[in-house]
Amino acid sequence: MDNSFNPKEYLDHVARELIANFAHAGRATTPSLVGGARETEVRRKLSALLPPMVSVGSGCVIDSYGNTSKQIDIIIYEKQICPVFSLNDTPETTYFPCEGVVAIGEVKSLLDTKELEDSYEKIASVKKLKRHAEATDGLNGKLVAFRHYGNLTTFDPAPEEEFNQATKHSDQIYGFVFAGELGLKPETLCSRAASIFSSFTPQTVPNLFVILNHGVMLYMDLDARSFATYPVKGMKGMYITGKRPDNFQTLLRYLYSFVRQGRTTSPNVFQRYLLGNSPNTMELDGNFSLFAKDA
Repeated sequence: MDNSFNPKEYLDHVARELIANFAHAGRATTPSLVGGARETEVRRKLSALLPPMVSVGSGCVIDSYGNTSKQIDIIIYEKQICPVFSLNDTPETTYFPCEGVVAIGEVKSLLDTKELEDSYEKIASVKKLKRHAEATDGLNGKLVAFRHYGNLTTFDPAPEEEFNQATKHSDQIYGFVFAGELGLKPETLCSRAASIFSSFTPQTVPNLFVILNHGVMLYMDLDARSFATYPVKGMKGMYITGKRPDNFQTLLRYLYSFVRQGRTTSPNVFQRYLLGNSPNTMELDGNFSLFAKDA
């Protein structure tokens, strides 16, 4: 009996189990049932392995300006901080404020041109949402404060640390695509992804593509031959690795890092969803009765 615990071996087992369960889900009788079974399996695995400060659900993401995303397979959100609005406890009609959403993902059985286009559209519908951020007076002047996920405390930033969803990767919602199999040849998939990517802004595209039974697809600077999980300046191409045994582990590592390092705005913003345009204090309008307790 081995008295030591090996986390790598454990995660390798989880990944093999996920592959087996993806295959098992393929026995469902309709494509929608197959997809639903696979989405549930990915959510279950992520829920068990990500930090306890987050939960994993599905539904739509909203902002406080009246915008709603498309339906999303996987929504990773702040547990015990982010309010969740659900109609009759139905996943398809559950809504999450964007300030409390850490990451979102799309699950695909096969990754081909149609599913690539669908993934880009759905992830962009979330990343286009506007997180409410107000500049406040602090030690360094009037700047937009930030907080890390799972933390109720905001930080008074230096100018270079100011929250900025439009320009800072850390201040955006992380987006990933998780697929079971390649639906195209690797070189064709990269070419199609690069073509689709060119019609989106860099701030709204998926960060990472993970193909469970193949490899990982990243953004690529064709001249410098450098790679990244988001398209920095000069990155117009795509690159896909060869077959690897640790694709789920790679996704888990990136998500775990973003849960810890990603940033959002003050938790006070959730009052905009709970109160709307109502005032934060109650005022007497003259139409009231006075009640006095006998001394």
